Amino acid sequence: MTLDINLVRNGSVAEVQLDGYIDANNAKDVDNILTEVVGKFNSVVLDLEKLKYVSSAGLRAFKHAYMELRRKGGTLSAKNVSKAVMEVFEVTGFTRLIELI
Repeated sequence: MTLDINLVRNGSVAEVQLDGYIDANNAKDVDNILTEVVGKFNSVVLDLEKLKYVSSAGLRAFKHAYMELRRKGGTLSAKNVSKAVMEVFEVTGFTRLIELI
């Protein structure tokens, strides 16, 4: 399964576009990229329109980014969340952590 990650800078906001699947094989890559982005931006938006699947390892990467942003007074939000990913967010309680825009 593949994953493409694209970073779009919109002023002081970083938009991370994820396309494909996040699983145990690539979740560490997602975590590393999000950690780098969080280090440079206080506001991060995950564009999940093309994300087809996220595993618990991927959720950990999202949570790590959320915690780091929260620690420094920033925000993590998600937009265009696909139906499959939204179901995972709802079941795991992620809808309480990440602002959906």
